[in-house]
Amino acid sequence: MSRDYEQISNHLAKYCFLVDGGSVDEIVGLFWPDASLEFNGVYHGELAIRRCYEDWNERLRDPVEGLRHLLHLPLIEIDGDQAQSQSYADADGHSKRKGKPIQNRAMFRDKLSRREGEWRFSERRIIWMRGINETP
Repeated sequence: MSRDYEQISNHLAKYCFLVDGGSVDEIVGLFWPDASLEFNGVYHGELAIRRCYEDWNERLRDPVEGLRHLLHLPLIEIDGDQAQSQSYADADGHSKRKGKPIQNRAMFRDKLSRREGEWRFSERRIIWMRGINETP
């Protein structure tokens, strides 16, 4: 396994740990300042991505107890200082208000770039998938 592959894999895992319990600053630090994010809307640049995660943190993360994102083995393709990644993720926890279990599924489609030896997201697309227990 190449050093770049390891760094990108760790970056993807770090995202999961930070969205579960890290600060908005730490999450935003995973993106390049000129990055874009598609996650319940499209956000371009550091300020817009920050606002997205501030809103997400307040509305979706804070009301969940024991939130954990489980990243499945990613497909990573590296071409010089550019990389693409696709991975599936499951997120679960319990609603603090209702006590009910929460089970979400998503696919992450990412473009990463290496600048000055560091890999970060240049584009992240989060595609929600219907939960296992949800009816159509």
